[in-house]
Amino acid sequence: MEQNSWGWSDRLSLSYGPMDETHKEFVELCAALSEDNPATFVSRLDALIAHSIEHFEQENRWMAETAFPPAGCHRQEHEAVLEVMQEVRRRVELGELDLATRLAEELPLWFEHHVDTMDNMLARFMASNPEKLMNADQAQPA
Repeated sequence: MEQNSWGWSDRLSLSYGPMDETHKEFVELCAALSEDNPATFVSRLDALIAHSIEHFEQENRWMAETAFPPAGCHRQEHEAVLEVMQEVRRRVELGELDLATRLAEELPLWFEHHVDTMDNMLARFMASNPEKLMNADQAQPA
C-alpha cells in the first residue's frame, strides 16, 4: 500500500465547530488507512470504525433533534459506509488484502462528497436552527 497524502484542509471545513472537529478526527483515521503496513491495517480500520459509529450517531442525534428533513437518506448513507468498512475488515482478515488498498483510496472520495452534500446541508440547517438542538454547547457555529 502506498502512502496517501490526503488530509484535513479548509476545503472540508463547514464552519460548524463540533462537526468540523469530528470530521478532522475522521480524516486523520481515514488517512492512516493508506500507511504501508498491512500487519496493522485491521487495527487502524477498527479505530476508524469505532470513531465512525460515534461520529454517525452524533450526526443522527442532531438530525433527530432538529427534525432535519432529509435525515433518512443521510442515516442510510452512514449505515451503508459502515457496512462497507465492516465487510472490508472481515474480508481482509480472510486474506483479501487488495480490499485494504481499495478502501484507503475510495473512502476519502466518499467522504469529500458526503461533506460537500449531506453534511453541508446538515451544518447549514443546524446553524440556522440552533434553538432546536438540545445540547446547546455543541450547537455553536465555529
